[in-house]
Formats: sequence, structure tokens, C-alpha cells
Amino acid sequence: LLSDCCEFWRSAMGVRGLQGFVARVCPDACQTVDLREMAEKHRIDHPDCPPVIVVDAMSCVRRWYTPESWVCGGQWREYLAILEDFINAFMAAGIKLVFYFDGVVEEKKRDEWIKRRMKNTEEIARLFRFIKTHRKQPGREMFVLPSALPTFTRYALKSLGQKTVCTLQEADFEVAAYGLQHNCIGILGQDSDYLIYNTCPYFSIENLSLDRLVTVMYSREVLCRVLGISLTHLPLFACLLGNDVVPESMLEGFWHKCLTTSPHRNSSYNRRTNILLSVANYISKMPCSYSSLKHLEEILPLGSDKTLLCRGVSSYLLPGQQSPWVPPNETNCQMLSLQQQSALCQDKEIFQVTFTTIACINMSTDAAHLIKSSFSLFEMSGRSHNGGSCVGQQLGTEMYFPWKPLIYCISALLICTVHRKYDILVELVLITNYPVNDCSFDLLSSQVCRYWNSAKLVNLVQPVVQLLLVKESVSAAGWHNPSSAASTTHAGNAEQRNISACSPYGTGPGEFVSATPWKYSLCSALAKEQHIQSENYLIFNILSHGEIECSNSLEDDYDTEIPGQALIYRPARQHVYSILLKSGKVLSFLGGTCPVVKEWFVYFGNSLKQPDLIQPVQPSVTGGTPNLKTLWLAKGPDVEKQRYSTFLACFHLQDEMEELQALEAPVAGFCCLVAYLMMQVSSLSLEDLNAFLALILCLKGKSAAQLTGLQLAQVDSRAVHLGAVLIRGLTTLLMANSACGFPFRMDDLMPWAVFDGKLFQEKYQKAHRGCSMEELLEGNVSNY
Repeated sequence: LLSDCCEFWRSAMGVRGLQGFVARVCPDACQTVDLREMAEKHRIDHPDCPPVIVVDAMSCVRRWYTPESWVCGGQWREYLAILEDFINAFMAAGIKLVFYFDGVVEEKKRDEWIKRRMKNTEEIARLFRFIKTHRKQPGREMFVLPSALPTFTRYALKSLGQKTVCTLQEADFEVAAYGLQHNCIGILGQDSDYLIYNTCPYFSIENLSLDRLVTVMYSREVLCRVLGISLTHLPLFACLLGNDVVPESMLEGFWHKCLTTSPHRNSSYNRRTNILLSVANYISKMPCSYSSLKHLEEILPLGSDKTLLCRGVSSYLLPGQQSPWVPPNETNCQMLSLQQQSALCQDKEIFQVTFTTIACINMSTDAAHLIKSSFSLFEMSGRSHNGGSCVGQQLGTEMYFPWKPLIYCISALLICTVHRKYDILVELVLITNYPVNDCSFDLLSSQVCRYWNSAKLVNLVQPVVQLLLVKESVSAAGWHNPSSAASTTHAGNAEQRNISACSPYGTGPGEFVSATPWKYSLCSALAKEQHIQSENYLIFNILSHGEIECSNSLEDDYDTEIPGQALIYRPARQHVYSILLKSGKVLSFLGGTCPVVKEWFVYFGNSLKQPDLIQPVQPSVTGGTPNLKTLWLAKGPDVEKQRYSTFLACFHLQDEMEELQALEAPVAGFCCLVAYLMMQVSSLSLEDLNAFLALILCLKGKSAAQLTGLQLAQVDSRAVHLGAVLIRGLTTLLMANSACGFPFRMDDLMPWAVFDGKLFQEKYQKAHRGCSMEELLEGNVSNY
């Protein structure tokens, strides 16, 4: 879902027209390079640092999916083999790959995401009209990625031993920052934003020759020379052309002014090309200073937000970088804001921790001792601290930390309750050797916390500290006087583990939320870690945002007998939401209420003008739904049984546990999905059921090569639709499996274990032609 939400639209991001401009107008900026030679040079120059390429996976999936069949639901074993060949080609050259996937759709891109969804809906409707008319798959010009391809690509790469990262923000920033910080030989992708970031070289996936490891490297320096600007100008150049921060609609007047005054207009170029040249000419004459940017902000129709340009330029600045267009203090604040959301260095990551009020720290495996002996969370004496940079507004309160510099912090949030609405005031603590400066409340800013209404704060924060318990790593923390804590330091080289609690609403620590109860959970820390490591599915998004997305699927909107997959699986998702959000402690804290989840799902009749607000529904589990601490952290056979039964309850199959446990895990998972479908979709027939079962039984033992060689005389549109429904069902299994503490191995629920598009088409068509069970099962009835 979350990573597929980008599957049709990521290529449209970045600076519109810039990639084509470079190819047409700046051919010298497109330099053919041999990646083997670059890797060898890197080894010579950096003998202690192996050559690494960081891969923007979302811009590569279209290139990776090369199986001939794509409408039937995906040729997953063939695709897995293709990914393995891709990896092996780089491994043979001694090049390590690190794959990044988008983990969120940022709110600033929601409108663009919706526009792409509407366009994709039209494209899919045309695709189904073609299939119904010609009963075959159309040519590549109508190509649409198989449903959920990016999601399963992430797990495929992980199963092949690759490092995969699921981001906490838009992937391009984290990719660019990783490439710079880790001295990578380059970024592999197809996103013009990599021409703007001042990072390592940018390689084209579209122009990659895998057998020779030769591709095109886009040169920022040559681009700047052609445009008559410097590298420093590139972030402003991108903003003035329109990007993810500054919408193009605000720039038309500015473009007209540039076009009318530019000496570089060329009638042989299209308008967009002339705009790029004219904007570059305009800014080349401006002094590189913040005052110049402020002047631009005054002349542009930016509405009430005159900081758009400054924020846009700052969004391209990677950790450690500054820009003359942005004041140093704002640059520092921007960097801290971006870094705290980033998964670049997980052992130093600042986890945001929120409920109605929550403190957040970065802990080591001996964190309990560290908390007890190294700092005081609160001093309850009420005295003032004269001469210090921290003075409590109603209570003298100071925090002490053993850590120096940079990004170890603890945040504290203050609450006032007015008519049951929660207003949040945040002050974040940063221990550094730098002077304290005042930034906006959502950024790391000072060495102190100031609290209002301290009695409420203590009552709210103390349980959270006690909840910071992670199995084998953290035990209960206490409250101590700073005088006894300040002299104690923590020694030890234990492997670090990040611990946090997160709210189900809001995308960042500074987002204002009202009338919304916030959930706290120790297990959110584990969910976040698993999210980054591509080990769970959607759980952190639900806990941290309370909002999830799902892009288009290959569904026939005119087949009214089969509901959209979004609606078919909604009851199962509601049970998952309940497991995650209706923890007993949480409900007690919230007075028995439970927050709704925002769903942005594409289905027929949904205009996407606003999200669907979905209420969690408790599954029917004997003895009640176990809490997350039990499902995720406890051990023992009784707990394993609880995990399995809770998972089955999400699909209304809790009474079938004994029968399903007797099956092999992939078959059991698939049968769970099929049984749920048969209950939810009344139009499914016995022939459909036979096709489903013949698929899973006959798939076992078939190689990728055998499945590739399978030929179809025709393609049935209803089977295409059902194939997409099945694949989306697998993602629902993944979500439930993650929520319930992994009663199944994730590998057992992957499509290459249980599904093949062409094989399903064959079984479906045979079943509906009335073929015997012996023929459906390829003569092996006795074996089943």
C-alpha cells in the first residue's frame, strides 16, 4: 500500500521538464560512464571504503519489471530471478547496493498524488476496454505496473540479502543524504531532483546496460555551465521552476516576466525549455544572498506563506550544507528538522515521541541504568535556576544528559485541556557545544525544557518513562535529583537500540493536532525500527500518522459484481486497526475512546476529495484481543497460539485454526485469503474457488523458467481483476501478520510463494470451461 501508493506517480516528481532539458539542450551533461571502472578507482582512492551505489528503488521498479506478461497479476518468480540477476551483476564488480523506498506520501504532495490517481483510473479503464475487445494483453505502450509491485519488490530485495530502507519522509532527500554521507560512488535512479542536490554523482537507471555496467551520469557542473549559473543557484532554480514545495501555479507571472526580458529565447525550443533558460538567466544576475531571496518572495504571489522559497531552497540542503540564500540559523533548524525524521544513521536517530505528552530519548541496551544514573528528568523542588539558560515557567525544571554533541535529545510536551481539545506546546532539548538559539517549537533548539502546568506533566510523563521497556534491553526508569545524577556517566559499548513511542496522528513533532487523543505505546519504537528495516508492513504508518494510502489496482470498475479491493479488505483492516490502537492501557488513558484511521484508497466512486474515516473494530478473539506487548514481545507456545488465533480473527477464521495450522505455511496463508474472499464477495463461484486452489497446489515446484514458458491463448478480463484482488489480499495478510507479531514468516506470504499471473489465468479459464479436477490439477489429484 504505502510504497505502492507511489507506483504510478513518482516519475512525475522533481522538476518538471528538467530531465528532458538536459538530454536535449545539454547533451554534454549526459556522460557515459563505466561503473566497473568507477568502482575500481574508488577502491584505489578509498581502500577502507568499499564502493557503494545507493538506489532510488521507486524510480527503478518500472525498469526492473521486464517479464512479458504484466496484466494477469504479475510473474513473480520470474521477477525475483530478474532482481537476483541485477544484484549479481553489481556484486560481480564488487559494488554494494543499498535500496531506498518511499515510506510515506507527504501531505504537501497529496494533491498531486490524487491527480495521478484520477489519471491512472482512466488509463486502467482504457486497458480493460482493450482486454475485453481483443482478449489479449496490449502492447508496452499501455503498460501499468502489476498491483503492489513496489511493496513486494522491497521484500524481494530483502529476501535476496540486500540492505533495504523504508523511509520516514520522501525518499529522494534520504537517498541524496546517504550518498553524500557514506561517500557512495553514485545514486542510481531517474529523478531530476538528484540534479539539484549537491551530492554524489547521479546515474540513470533508464540508460543502464546491465551486462556491461555502463550508464549515463548526469553532470551538475555541465548543466550549470550551460545555464550560466553555479551549483549554489540550483536549489533556487528548482524552486522557481516549480517543485514539491513551490507550486507552478504561483510562478506563471514570474515566468512571463523572465521570458519577456531574456535574451536566450529560441523559437526552436518549446515553451518549457525557454522558461528554464529564462529563469536561469534571471537568477544568474542576482547576488547570492538572503536579501535577494526575500526580494523574490515579495514579488511572487506566494499568498499568506512568504516562506515558501526559503523552505524550498532549504529542502535541498543536506546535513552539513549551508546556502547563501538561507540564513545560517534557519539552515541549521531545517537540517535538524529533516535529520530527526531521517533514517540515515539509525544509531543516532532522534525519535519523535508523542501522545498527549511524551518524552523521547535515544537509548542504548543499558538504557535503564543510563536513565537512573545519568540524568534527572524532573526536579520537583520548584526553585529557580538563575544564570542558566533554562528556567521553568511555573516550576524550575532542568534536564541533565551524559551525552555530547548533536543529536541526542529528550523532548517534552505540555498540555492544556480546553473543552476536551488538546493543544500541544513542544520544546525539544539538544545537547551541543553550540550556542542556544530560538527556533520554532518543532525543531531541536535549546539545552533546556520549560514546562507549564507541571503537575499534569509529571502525571503524564512518569507512566511513559515506566513504559520505556523493551525486552532484553530496557527496564523501568526512575525519577532522580539532578545533583546526584550529574556526576555519573554511562560507560559501555553495547549495541544501540532506538526506543520511542509515537502518536497515531501527525507527521512530525511540530504538527498541531486538536480534538484528537494521541496513543502512546512502547511497541511503536519497535514498529518504527521494523518499518525502516523493511520488516513490517504499514504498522508504523498507522501508529505514527493514523493515515494510510493505497494506489490504483488493475480492477474493472464496470464489473459491479466484484467490489473494489479497498472495500473487500476493509473489515480485515478495521480489525488490524483495533489490535494496534485499542490496547487496554491506551483505552484507559483515552477514557475508552479509540481514534479513527484516515484511508486514502482508490476504488470506484471515491473522488478522493477527503479520506475515508475508518473506525477500528475489535476482532472476535477468545479471551479478548492480546495487547501489543504480548503479541510483539512475549515468548512461549501459548503466545504463539495467541498470535496465530488473533491473525485468523482478522479474517473471521478463528474457528479454523486447527485445520489451517496443519497446512504448510504458504498454503495456509493463501487458504486464509481465499476463505475470506469467498465470505466477503458473494458473486464468487465454485469455479473461481477451484481456480484459486488449483493455482496454489500446482504452483509448488514450478520454476521461474517453466512459468515464463507458459503461453496463454487469450486473457480473461475478470481473471485480471481477480488476480489484482488476490495480490492486494496478500498485502492485507502482511499487515495483519505484522500487527499480530508475525505468526507467519513474511516470506511465506509473498506472491512468488503462492501466485503466478499466467498460471492463474490458465486455471481460471479451465475451471470456467468445466474442465475436470484431474485436468485442473495436472493429473496429480491423488497427491492432494
